[in-house]
Amino acid sequence: MRQNAPMSAAGPVTSGPAASPVDTITELLQRSNEGQSGALQQLYARLYPEIKRVARARLAQAGGVTGLNTTALVHEGFLRIADQAGLRGGSRGQFFAYVGQVLRSVVIDHLRAEGRDKRGGAQLMFTLSAAADVPGGDTDVVELMALDRALKRMRDIDAPLYELLEMHAFAGVPISEIAALRGVATRTVDRDLVKARLLLQTLLE
Repeated sequence: MRQNAPMSAAGPVTSGPAASPVDTITELLQRSNEGQSGALQQLYARLYPEIKRVARARLAQAGGVTGLNTTALVHEGFLRIADQAGLRGGSRGQFFAYVGQVLRSVVIDHLRAEGRDKRGGAQLMFTLSAAADVPGGDTDVVELMALDRALKRMRDIDAPLYELLEMHAFAGVPISEIAALRGVATRTVDRDLVKARLLLQTLLE
């Protein structure tokens, strides 16, 4: 059920009282997953600067989208997430992976409305060079829509690797944070990023 929450230039505006200082991100995520009223608005407001950064990156990848700026993209993404029956992800990293996925879908829908899907789509530079085992400067140029299709197939084939790419390569979650979330060493995350890149390249081909 949609949680109606008007947006201002500074982020979502909640109609209820402000979140208590004891409401951590994890607690807000849990409450949002449970469908508690107001939790998603509070979470979005708390993380708004970071969500806006992800939205700005999405628009840059697409080379700009007519009639869609960063604030509008954040707003439309919020409404799509609010329409879902419960938020996906119980951690900050998983939340940003989900937000990144939703924002990409919004951008792609706007590109299709412009007819750019019939003109080759948006080109973007894609790299995983932040991983220790991936050579620096190893960058691919792919179509945003082709990438989205490949990621959806990847989600069905190997959900953990898919989530890793969404978190690190597309939402900008640091490797150290992902390692802490998964309870593994950073070098393990680096190795998994190599596997994720190889799988994605195979699907893109």
